Amino acid sequence: MDRITENTRRKSHAHEPRVGYALAASAYEKWHWFQFWRKNEVQIVRRWATALAPGKILDAGSGTGLYRPVLESTGHRVVGADLSAEMLMIQVRRNPTAPVLQARIEALPFQASSFDYVLCTRVLSHVQILVPVFREFARVTKQEAALLITDVHPEHRYSEMSIPTDDQRVSIQTFKHPISEIKKALETGGFELIEFNEFRLHDLVWKPPLENFENIYDEVERPIFYTLSLRRP
Repeated sequence: MDRITENTRRKSHAHEPRVGYALAASAYEKWHWFQFWRKNEVQIVRRWATALAPGKILDAGSGTGLYRPVLESTGHRVVGADLSAEMLMIQVRRNPTAPVLQARIEALPFQASSFDYVLCTRVLSHVQILVPVFREFARVTKQEAALLITDVHPEHRYSEMSIPTDDQRVSIQTFKHPISEIKKALETGGFELIEFNEFRLHDLVWKPPLENFENIYDEVERPIFYTLSLRRP
């Protein structure tokens, strides 16, 4: 079987993100990779948010709301948007007054210049075409807006997200965008790249156990995730 056919076969067994997260929502925070992000990504988000003047932040792809307490504790007002109603329900159960909206980040239901900042963590890899995302981010943000984007690195060894639940393993479509493609897309949206970082095993604050994380120990110099700090001129 050639490589293209194999990739197509794998994709055909993966759920579209809205469906996949609906199936996996109740198990999401028990997933070992959720613990990885909670222990390695939260501090990055906290540093970014602390350096900003208090403002209105769009958490684009907010999921179950991992970063809401972090952002609110640094003085920001947070609006969460996510394509999964099931993930948002978990966020709202924790904070019944939390403003959330079910939406795709390629078509946000907000007026122009609504936000001072945008946080977007591990969402771009669920979007097939990036340019509409950055155009929407440009539309809904004010001039001088700051954005923080993080995601699994395209060089990380995975083909799709797979979350175990009580009765099945839910695979969710992912799209591995080369870094060059991401940078081109953000420029199309008119954003300025302030900082780009790649994180490998030796860069992690919390190094996970070998079990369940074999693929990052097999090749320790392979990037695991990246961060982009952007500015809208």
